[in-house]
Amino acid sequence: MKNINPYIFSILSVLLLSIIFYPKHQAQAVTEEAWDNAVTVYGAALENNATAKDTTANLLGTKNSDKTTYVNANDLNKYLNMQSSNDVLKSSIRITKTSKGSGLNLNINQDAGKITKVTEDTYKNALMTAGIKDADVTIASSEDVTGESALAGVYKAFEAQGESVDSNRTQVAQEELSTINQISDENSGQEGFSQSQLNKTIAESKQAVAEKTGNVTVNEITNIVNQKIEDNGLTQVISQNQINMIVNVIDKAQKDGVFSGENAKDFINNSKDYVNDIVKSDDFKDAKKKAEDLGHNIKDKLQDEGFWDKIVNAIKEIFNSIANLFKS
Repeated sequence: MKNINPYIFSILSVLLLSIIFYPKHQAQAVTEEAWDNAVTVYGAALENNATAKDTTANLLGTKNSDKTTYVNANDLNKYLNMQSSNDVLKSSIRITKTSKGSGLNLNINQDAGKITKVTEDTYKNALMTAGIKDADVTIASSEDVTGESALAGVYKAFEAQGESVDSNRTQVAQEELSTINQISDENSGQEGFSQSQLNKTIAESKQAVAEKTGNVTVNEITNIVNQKIEDNGLTQVISQNQINMIVNVIDKAQKDGVFSGENAKDFINNSKDYVNDIVKSDDFKDAKKKAEDLGHNIKDKLQDEGFWDKIVNAIKEIFNSIANLFKS
């Protein structure tokens, strides 16, 4: 190799440093319009029950300016691939689409009725899989309900605003929610298990898959899931069958494009914010303390999978290019 001109070397050094330390995600101008008004979507059972509807409206904070509609059994079949009847659909939602990059904020108002089966974190996990990124969502019911049908209400709200939602992705999101609920039910009362640990495990696993380039094999997904299970203190809790369920849901999400192209960047950012929210929650702090008492260690930060590997590979490519430029 010939001697490199010091001036050229300085420029190359600056370029190299900029590649290493340039922020991965710059602030962006808002390119997606937020909604002027919120949308309230009532469960179909409230259409002929004025008392329950009024109570629910108060819980949701519905305003006269809201666009309102109802989520019915056909919507559940369309978005969630679930069979139901209108008379049992009582959980309702109010949603405002916010500016790009604002994140997904979700609250369950349980002052009157409890959502007995789905936690805020579980809703968020499923909504991110379905592609709902920037929105303020409130979920409520005038009486105790399982809460699974509320997801369809969120998707119906987008339809009411003339925006399309991919039904393939919403059905994968519903399968993910059902998987989380099933695993939680099977491990209910088991020492060393909490749904916050499970939600974090699945979110981190999806984020790790999203960071990889190209198709990720089932074997690779399995390895990722096993590592995240270990990171969250669930190695001796989650069964092999339950691991297979998680892997299958993530693989389906991958095949439906959840982690592809521009979706991947948004998904990674939202996953990091989501996991940080879990880590700050009282439920997770309590789970972490119990895990420590049992001698288990839980990592409480979302790791940037493969970041240093990418840096090393980038450096190798740059120096290989430099070597080729100055060969005699």
